[in-house]
Amino acid sequence: MVKRSASSEAGSPPKRRRRSSTTSLKEVSALSHAAKEYGPQWNDWPAPAAAMEEARCFIRDIVDNKRSVLIVPDKDADGLSAGTLLYRTLIHMKHSPSLISVHHLTKGNNVHSDYERNKMDSSRAERVVVLDQGSRPGRSLVPPLPDQKEKRVLIIDHHMSDEWPEKSQVLTACRSSPIATAALLTYLLLRDLHEKVHEEEAWRAVVGVIGDLGTTVPKWGTAPWPSELGTVFKRLGSKAFSEAVSGVNAPRRTAEYNVPKAWDIMLNARSPSELASNAFLKLCKLDVADETAKWARTPPRFAKDGRVAVCTVHTGFQIHPVIATRWSGTLGRKSSKLLMVMCANTGFHEDGKVSFSCRIASNLRALPEGQQPNLIALLNEYAERIPGFKDRVGGDYARGHKEATGGIIPRAEYDLLLEEMGVPQPGSSIKSEPNVSTPSPSPKKSKSKVIDPKQVGGGLDKFFKVQTKPKVE
Repeated sequence: MVKRSASSEAGSPPKRRRRSSTTSLKEVSALSHAAKEYGPQWNDWPAPAAAMEEARCFIRDIVDNKRSVLIVPDKDADGLSAGTLLYRTLIHMKHSPSLISVHHLTKGNNVHSDYERNKMDSSRAERVVVLDQGSRPGRSLVPPLPDQKEKRVLIIDHHMSDEWPEKSQVLTACRSSPIATAALLTYLLLRDLHEKVHEEEAWRAVVGVIGDLGTTVPKWGTAPWPSELGTVFKRLGSKAFSEAVSGVNAPRRTAEYNVPKAWDIMLNARSPSELASNAFLKLCKLDVADETAKWARTPPRFAKDGRVAVCTVHTGFQIHPVIATRWSGTLGRKSSKLLMVMCANTGFHEDGKVSFSCRIASNLRALPEGQQPNLIALLNEYAERIPGFKDRVGGDYARGHKEATGGIIPRAEYDLLLEEMGVPQPGSSIKSEPNVSTPSPSPKKSKSKVIDPKQVGGGLDKFFKVQTKPKVE
């Protein structure tokens, strides 16, 4: 389960803790960065120490044996930060650029699809590193090369999962609370492989953290958050980081989906201010803001039991997560029954599939972890009542975090899901939840800290943090 606090698992107060003078140098060399700074109880943060060392061996082997490598990063600020961290680290380690290639998934696709598997395998890279793509069980993402005995794939991730593709080496932060973002996990994995990772690339980790968690969740200098990244954050400035995150996130939300250009811009940048001032990223932000404003007031319809509110948009822009987050803030204060807000986009996929995002109602975000609704379980509850539904939709349904989930399913299956929920459709005689009004999100300025006021909801911290007055331009 995803925790968004920095409380110690051992029950100790979240304060800065240095190692004692009785700790031997040999013991220190085997400790994680967090354990060196805050004590041995943090040795398995941001991931189990053994898995971290195995992943480092995977990276060292690439460089030592001059192996070709394919980097497959996710499309958002966290994924691109993690990917560029790996790329720049390999360069610092004197790995030839000719041996490094990058694959970006096509719009609406996932790394487990046959199309993407074939594209990755066709690279013929000796090693494949997949970052921040989530996971599910199944066959290997790519088959081993002829006569290859070692594992070809390294998965670096933080999404909740207990199941992984076959024949893959896995480094996951999902069981080491508080859960690190993919970029932070990657940074701490690579930090000590070359001195320039810390000296020149640390800002990338901060971009990734803010992209998923915002500026208030990470408590730099408090266990287990690295104090050195807090220094980077203060030196380069909150505004530069926030604008960098909203900028690098914007291309993947546009209909053109120019993620490769966002990657190139970030890879060649030397600071967050370069991302914040980039003209292409600024234009993408304007386009996304205009499209979001167009659909932001789409009225939601309520399930018969009152637990779910659904709004449907039709656009080639990936704005459904933003709209779901905004409505979760507005509607969460209006209904005691509401658990989840879903925004479905019927226009994002050219093949007619429906992409949907679900967010927990804002009034429930402050509840203790064990009392918050599990949206993945809620979606599965409805799905299990539909004969054959789970078999037909496969692994693209109810993936991600329990507070923020979603899926990609055929339109016919989406209609069946809404029917099972009792959500009225245009022209339907079914009445919506009678005791809930659906005002548009307030146009007044939000009191909450946001990454970009024109893209509220871009980070995972918005999934857990109440926005008292969501802003709509």
